[in-house]
Amino acid sequence: MTQRIAAVIPARYGSSRFPGKPLALLWGRPMIVHVCERVKASRFIHHLWVATDDDRIAAAVSKAGFEARMTPSDCASGSDRIITSLKPGEHWDILVNVQGDEPTIDPKVIDAVIEALLASPECGVSTAVVPIRGRADFESPHVVKAVVAPSGRALYFSRSPLPSPARLDPKDIESPYFTWGLKHLGLYAYRAEVLKEFATWAPTPLEQREKLEQLRLMEHGIAIQAAIVEHDSVGVDTPEELARLNGK
Repeated sequence: MTQRIAAVIPARYGSSRFPGKPLALLWGRPMIVHVCERVKASRFIHHLWVATDDDRIAAAVSKAGFEARMTPSDCASGSDRIITSLKPGEHWDILVNVQGDEPTIDPKVIDAVIEALLASPECGVSTAVVPIRGRADFESPHVVKAVVAPSGRALYFSRSPLPSPARLDPKDIESPYFTWGLKHLGLYAYRAEVLKEFATWAPTPLEQREKLEQLRLMEHGIAIQAAIVEHDSVGVDTPEELARLNGK
């Protein structure tokens, strides 16, 4: 039976570091429109929409030919915003959460995450990781690291350097094939029933300590399958990062 798959892009107007970020112009168009176009290019997505709390974002999305659904402004997270955007009686087998500030995400990465979940019936969620090539990213608390088993099963996520570099051979570091570990990309495919249950759970201890939502899933015993991809994406968190993408 074919799995019905929808992608949802949560997009709120308010942001402490970058108010109105989804509407910020990237290469002459609102950033949220670039994300929609990237998601539309996925081979597996049957339908997509933007879940937002702002009429201006909804108008920009609709003008570009995509669907926007209004949600409450007080959603605690993107996951909650996705749940509130579902219509009564609407059925999806898999819901893909794509961040609204990832305008360079490769559609092939979205496909890889969906394929990972389809191939892993024992898992409730899948996500993407990419090799870390430089020490700076490995040590940065802003880059989320993932530890993944040979099977692709995620073992842990952290903002700290993982796995430990204590016993690295300096000769290995000099190799052009060396990677410091795996960087987590903020993209998830959920089995719909898992996402709905996830939204009812309170934040868990490890989630609160690391400030990483996916640890709530793991602390509740939900297995996460990771797709190792080669295409990194550039998230936009500040006006300065947007300016760099615009070549300024």
